[in-house]
Amino acid sequence: MALTPGQYYIRFCKTATVFLLGFFVTVQSAHAQNPATIDPNAPNIPILPTPTQMPPAQLYNVLKDNNPPGSKKTGDDNNKALKDRIEKDSLVKETTPQSMNPTEETYGMHLFRSGVVASITELSTPPLDYPIGVYDQIIVSLWNGAEATLDYTVARDGSIFPASIGKIYLQGLTFENVRSLLTQRFKAYVPPTTNISVSLGQPRTISVNVAGEVKNQGPVTVSAFTNAFNVIALAGGPTDMANLREIQIKRNGRVIDVLDVYKYLTTGDFGKHIYLENNDFVILLPAEKKVKAEGRFKRPMFYQLKKDEGMKALLRYSGGLQNDAFSSGVKVYRTELEKQIIKDVNATAIINPTQSKQLRDQDFELNDGDIVKVIAINPGLINKVEMKGEVSYPGQYEIRKGDKLFDLINRAGGITRNTYLPRAYIFRGGGDSTNIKASKVEVNLSGITTNDTASIYNVELFPNDQVLLFSANQFADRQYVEIFGEVRKEGRVYKYGGMTLQDLIYLSGGLKQSAEYGRVEISSVVDVDSAKGMQQPTRTVLKTIRISPNLEIDSVSSQIVLRPYDQIYIRKNPTFELQQLVQINGLVQYSGPYPRLSKYERLSSYIERAGGLKENADLSGAILYRKKTQYYRDNVTNKVASLTDSIGSIVLDSAQKKLSEVAKEPVSIDLYRALKYKNSKYDIILQEGDVVFIPEINPFVNVEGNVQSPLKLTYDKEHSNVGYYVDKAGGYGIRPWRRRIFVTYANGKSKRTFNLFFIHFYPRVKEGSTIHVPVRPEGAEVTDAVVQVALSSIPIAVAAFIAKIIQ
Repeated sequence: MALTPGQYYIRFCKTATVFLLGFFVTVQSAHAQNPATIDPNAPNIPILPTPTQMPPAQLYNVLKDNNPPGSKKTGDDNNKALKDRIEKDSLVKETTPQSMNPTEETYGMHLFRSGVVASITELSTPPLDYPIGVYDQIIVSLWNGAEATLDYTVARDGSIFPASIGKIYLQGLTFENVRSLLTQRFKAYVPPTTNISVSLGQPRTISVNVAGEVKNQGPVTVSAFTNAFNVIALAGGPTDMANLREIQIKRNGRVIDVLDVYKYLTTGDFGKHIYLENNDFVILLPAEKKVKAEGRFKRPMFYQLKKDEGMKALLRYSGGLQNDAFSSGVKVYRTELEKQIIKDVNATAIINPTQSKQLRDQDFELNDGDIVKVIAINPGLINKVEMKGEVSYPGQYEIRKGDKLFDLINRAGGITRNTYLPRAYIFRGGGDSTNIKASKVEVNLSGITTNDTASIYNVELFPNDQVLLFSANQFADRQYVEIFGEVRKEGRVYKYGGMTLQDLIYLSGGLKQSAEYGRVEISSVVDVDSAKGMQQPTRTVLKTIRISPNLEIDSVSSQIVLRPYDQIYIRKNPTFELQQLVQINGLVQYSGPYPRLSKYERLSSYIERAGGLKENADLSGAILYRKKTQYYRDNVTNKVASLTDSIGSIVLDSAQKKLSEVAKEPVSIDLYRALKYKNSKYDIILQEGDVVFIPEINPFVNVEGNVQSPLKLTYDKEHSNVGYYVDKAGGYGIRPWRRRIFVTYANGKSKRTFNLFFIHFYPRVKEGSTIHVPVRPEGAEVTDAVVQVALSSIPIAVAAFIAKIIQ
């Protein structure tokens, strides 16, 4: 039957009513289950018809935080408050004195005394289970389709208020839920390609109370991220008697969590991850059981134990014992009934996991104040034998059951070619330095050459035995021969069997040219003639061999077998000499080196060979430079040759050259008389290395010393007295010592003033002379006055004596 228009209208109204009722019920249910909905008291915000088409430039104005400024704190406010509080707490902590010696610190205290508190407030990504609360800063970042960074702070009512979205209640939600919720809400207002990131900016600050055994009790302002350990550190850390095994967290008068520092340090388990809230309490109680681990623990220090924990727990927390610990003899020092006692504990079963389950389950109960001490085992190997002496690899070796002498020798690489076989020693217990009753066993190793393992000397070895094998060389002196004279390398040469005279000459570099027509002398030591049955002194015999012109000795003599300690002398040809040079320098016609024609050639001969003197040669200034004495050369010059050339050969060569120059000394000669009276005492014989220097005539006279103006003056032949030249120099100075005036001539000679009473006879001045006027020292006036008075009294005394004779 067809419906009338009125019936259609009634049916439509019923259907619409049912739809609307269902819609409102659904909305109300969703609001009751999730507070993150639009607040009914929010202002009426017009709904945009096409939000996804909104230009990116308008996003900030549409989605900005619309909560009133007074209902929230900015991130900077939170940051400043937290920073001020942390700086204050850090200052208090640093000025707190440490009462315990750091070397005896309780295990776990270092966690709070490191001086560093993690800056959790700057974490970019909070934990997913972090509960969002009032004053937390939420940052929403948009990029790609839309570009914006939006900053929201949770207001006192627990919400944020994006302008176009409306209030969204976040308090109590985890960060994971907040991130999912905001991502969904913002997707409706940005282009589809936009990436959305939700992060936590500056977390809120809370005030937590710290009580009990801490350095600074009271409230501490920290970040909401901060855990109880950070709070304790900011409060200055625990005191020495604080209980680190049971840190209580109280909220509203009820203990909501208990933290164990040792559990965290050994397993990394922090326990329940409870976030602190405003007005929470962190309480540290006094320690219940504290013991001290000493000796060979890996971490010897104080440890806190729970009531039901004993030796096992102590070993676990201390890292166990060191590998040289005497674990079966652990000592526990304890106080019981006002008396101190000691307990012996065998910790081997606790440490060794290979023991039976029954032994592993055993434990030793420890009391408060116990001192557990573990000593080290006695040093020294118990299963070793020592091989010493002439084997390839001497040292310590493991001794095995049934090992014998030949076994050990083979493991040591065997004997060497110098091993002395007739006698070796085994010292029983000789490897133990504390054993004063070691015995010896004598063995003969000759059987080892034939691998005679069944030999009676192949004795069994025991722990701490010491085997000593001798070297044959130690029973004989090292024999040698010596060679001296005209060979290229003198000295001692170690003798080998069958060494001949020719062998020794070859080993010494051969004969020098100066040995031609020379001779060889062999000095040998003759042994005692034991056949006569009596002691006779050793004596030396000498054998002489001539050297041919070709520097060879006869075939028979060259094959002479040398005896130990022979001394061979290669004598020089007495007529052989290399060229010897004399240097003639200066004003001669042909200066330079001249070879000596004979050992007795004189000075005048060299001058003649040099072409004679030049016109302006100064004969009186001629001087000879001669090598210094042999003593000087041995003790000064020759030392340079033994220096290690650590700087370089150029420096060393220059040093030798300089010393060779210094090694020459000037010798005064009279060249004028040498040329005038040849073969006389003035015409001296020159030696090898002599240098004769003939200078040019010097027409000047030097005046030096205590004169008014020291200077160089032209020599005047008509004036050879000192006073003339001193006057030219302005006269004497303030304190001239006239008695000591001397003149140095061109050839190096000097002549002093001759004094007779008050009369001074000054030396004669010549060309090239130097006049020296010394300064009179302090006190010399008195001495001179006494001398003058004494001298002046002599004529008077003589006159009186003559008068008396006349009378």
